[in-house]
Amino acid sequence: MQKTKVAACVVLYNPEDDVFENIASYIENVALLFIVDNSTSHNKQLIKKLQNSFANIEYINNNDNLGIATALNIGCNKALEEGYEWILTMDQDSKFINFTDYLACLESLKNTQNIAILSANTNYNEEMALPAQPICNYEEKFSAITSANLLNLKLFEKIGKFEDKLFIDLVDYDYCIKAQLHNFKVLYFPNIFVKHALGTVFLRKNLFTKKMRAKREHNPQRTYYFARNYLYLSKKFGKDFPKELNILKIINILFVHEVTKILLYEDQKLAKLHAKFLGLFHFLTNKYGKHTL
Repeated sequence: MQKTKVAACVVLYNPEDDVFENIASYIENVALLFIVDNSTSHNKQLIKKLQNSFANIEYINNNDNLGIATALNIGCNKALEEGYEWILTMDQDSKFINFTDYLACLESLKNTQNIAILSANTNYNEEMALPAQPICNYEEKFSAITSANLLNLKLFEKIGKFEDKLFIDLVDYDYCIKAQLHNFKVLYFPNIFVKHALGTVFLRKNLFTKKMRAKREHNPQRTYYFARNYLYLSKKFGKDFPKELNILKIINILFVHEVTKILLYEDQKLAKLHAKFLGLFHFLTNKYGKHTL
């Protein structure tokens, strides 16, 4: 039986040299990798090393940070033009542990006509045992982060492209919601492992208890995008998915729980609070796209 040819797209933004190892964890098992470079400071040494090491690369330099949505749309459209039916979407800070198992699981699916996305386990740590053979059990999910997804390009145009106006955060959530509205499925494979960096973990002291706790947090720029974009998704899809995107629930999370967390644990308190409420203001005034604090 002929195996499915899979393209891949990785989005770069001012990458360090260690990104080479991340890309090397899957590039030899895809037919073609589109490197879409959103960098404002290009790592020419990394690009040269990749091009000298692997023949199946098409490098696309955007000469600016156009956002994750635009970069992914470029990669998906390129793959469609080349006739691919599936594309792997990757962040630069993601590294596969058992990518060939992922491809085996794709081949094991008998009918993919209503499957929009395959997603992997991005919570890998070295203590997890790898299966000796591919284990392709899966469960349906409401959403998945963009990195390490296998995207069904036959459904890409039906679902609608990644939302450029969001620029970066929750672009993946928006796409998954649109897939759900078309009754397409998002499948999660817990035994396909990926190392993925999600935010930064800091040791923070509680102002009241004085105890140190490990906390994952984002910088003010990402805080802005999360606030603005979550409100946008709630307004756009809340009627269809009241459980996940109820506006009162979202406001409570963004402006009660998260504000409390910032005040109690995080650094850059004023900058993050300013970013969060600026995101609210831009949502109310319908201002989207790129915004640099």
